[in-house]
Amino acid sequence: MENLSDIVGQNLTALRKAKGLTQQEVALKLNYSDKSISKWELGYSIPSVDVLKDFADFYGVTVDFLIKENNPEVAQEVVKKTYDSNRSNKTIIIALAVTAVWLIAISVYLSRILFYEPPTNLWIAFVWAVPASSIVAALLSRIFFGRGITSMVLLSVFVWTLVATFAVQFMWFTEPSQNIWYILVVCVPIQVILILSLHLRRSE
Repeated sequence: MENLSDIVGQNLTALRKAKGLTQQEVALKLNYSDKSISKWELGYSIPSVDVLKDFADFYGVTVDFLIKENNPEVAQEVVKKTYDSNRSNKTIIIALAVTAVWLIAISVYLSRILFYEPPTNLWIAFVWAVPASSIVAALLSRIFFGRGITSMVLLSVFVWTLVATFAVQFMWFTEPSQNIWYILVVCVPIQVILILSLHLRRSE
């Protein structure tokens, strides 16, 4: 039977590789030195209970998992399940945040109808809800998942709908009515910047 330090080291190595991280990245995320990470993974010493708990929380496993012999395939499966679960939860949070934006828009619409004025042109609340929900989704997507295609698409939707909403606002709510759809041309260079920034990120 292998030494406990070797078992822990093999499990830590398998989990790190399954997560696609380097020792330096793990050290940075957990606030330990990369030398300590290397020492533990090589089985030169056993981390303290507190450190094992930090690793367990980070990889989504139990401390018991770390001190028992496991195949590398098991570690990959555990990390994948944890990743899928976390991604699903984060997606639900984004959906709830977007729903909250639309709930606010509906509340504004109904309150204006019931307490202030007849229902004329109140639909603009829903128009403004489009860019508002887009930026909320974009920011949360970037926080949860980092820069990527999804974040770029949501930011693009925000930019285009925000400018379009301003155009609608001027066209319907100014006297005399002003047709300023031409301001959408502003979105073109912004869109180019978003695409290029995504490509730059991938190159890095």
